[in-house]
Amino acid sequence: MNYIRESIEFAPELKDQLDLLHNVLKVENHLTSENRKVVAWATAIASQEKTLVNLIQSETNELSSDEKRIVTLASSRMAVTNPYFMSRNVFPLQSGGTLKSINLRPFQELNIENETSYHYACIAISSVNNGFVCFNSHMSSLQSRSETDDALDQALRIIASVLSLKQLMFNVDIEYLK
Repeated sequence: MNYIRESIEFAPELKDQLDLLHNVLKVENHLTSENRKVVAWATAIASQEKTLVNLIQSETNELSSDEKRIVTLASSRMAVTNPYFMSRNVFPLQSGGTLKSINLRPFQELNIENETSYHYACIAISSVNNGFVCFNSHMSSLQSRSETDDALDQALRIIASVLSLKQLMFNVDIEYLK
């Protein structure tokens, strides 16, 4: 957090995004607290930035073992499905195109306790990976589970705030190198 405070002096717009993150994580309640936490962690993990992971940890605390399993499963599955299905969307082929063809177990075999949190983790990770085919599929799953537009929008704003913080921290680091 010291790094963040020092960075705000250099890039005051970081404060705006930290305020947004605080608001969507701690003030708004369209999403359950578990889903807010899973979205923030999944976005940070997919971003592969330790400073960002540390920030999310300070804002949300540790994940439970179930939440860790959800984020781990979502990140490992989206790492293969996002590029595979996006590339197939750009250049359709007549073979493959199934989860089985990329050696993924069917969703039902994963024994996920909180499927809604899993789908929220997947939209976060797919946003980072630009895996829009998977993003659309998991958004549809959330809608079919009766997640409201307000809840979905809150998740999207958590993702956007975490990603904006990643970009701003990178910008600060580059400026320090000059």
